Amino acid sequence: MVFFCLMRARRLTRRTSETESSEQSPHVEMSRGKGSKFTDPSSHEASGVRRLSIKELEHATSRFSPNNIIGEGRFGLVYKGLLEDGTIVAIKQRLHDPYQSFFQEVKNMGLIQHRHIVKLIGFCEDNHQQYLVLEYMPKGNVGSHLYDADGLPSGKLELRQRLSIALGAAKGLEFLHGLSTPIFHMHFRTSNVLLDENFTAKVADFGHSRLTAGNGAGPSSTIDCFLDPEMSMNMKNGVSEKCDVYAFGVFLLELISGQEAISKTMSESGMNLVEEAKRCCNISSFMDKMLGEKAVHVIQPMMEIALQCIDTGARRPTMSWVVIELELIQERKMSHHYSPGLGNGTAVVTLGSDLFK
Repeated sequence: MVFFCLMRARRLTRRTSETESSEQSPHVEMSRGKGSKFTDPSSHEASGVRRLSIKELEHATSRFSPNNIIGEGRFGLVYKGLLEDGTIVAIKQRLHDPYQSFFQEVKNMGLIQHRHIVKLIGFCEDNHQQYLVLEYMPKGNVGSHLYDADGLPSGKLELRQRLSIALGAAKGLEFLHGLSTPIFHMHFRTSNVLLDENFTAKVADFGHSRLTAGNGAGPSSTIDCFLDPEMSMNMKNGVSEKCDVYAFGVFLLELISGQEAISKTMSESGMNLVEEAKRCCNISSFMDKMLGEKAVHVIQPMMEIALQCIDTGARRPTMSWVVIELELIQERKMSHHYSPGLGNGTAVVTLGSDLFK
């Protein structure tokens, strides 16, 4: 109990530094209401978001050269760009019909600032074209470091990095859920967790659900694995933080196993990572072999968190609980509680719903 209280105190101390730039978050609720002081387009500077011209973006991307394309998502193509002030950015170009409330959504997104959230720097509207200018994340998404083109482990991330990435992403979601008007990501997945030069994890695309509505692009099978099955079966339940918690559980399973939610091997067998995790009875057979047998002492509690996240909605934890548990694992690891030298045996745990009865 003493250890738990100390961890709570440390967490509150860290939270202060992580959210020092997010003191504006209560205004998110105001900006969505009637009579908001942010309803006038001339007030976009109040949200900290820059309004850029199309000429600035063309100059930054060499006229949107195909050589500068670094990705493609639901919003559209993503370009790497260099602004005149020397800032390297990621520029997202909307490829679909203009979104009518684009400016208001951009302002709301600009108010959300946190260490584990990808920052919105600016935007552009020109000739019915819409662009988002975001913080550039040089290490790309987590998936590119976890598995290869076939969705199989590549072994590029060590255990300490995976745990840190899990905790960072969890804090990002926790922050969104804790706003005065909670924001639910609804499209959280491994490709939307980006890494900076220090491998700090940041959640991306948190405000894109409405901006990308009506694009007509159906979800892929991989995305389906991150979709809360209870929501897809009963849309009357609506969206909630439980949907994000489920998706985070799948994300954690990818970090543990090093496999994509649906790799080519699993798709051929009709299985996916969630089903495999629930049926597995031995952590050593599920976790990424490149982490080594000794890593099981850290992976086991991470696996337990993941399985609770993908449990039935009523039994799923909050992201605040997930953050606390991951911090406890990290603290124990740092203090050598899970010392690699503690025995050579492989821990065996019964997975699935029986674990939590």
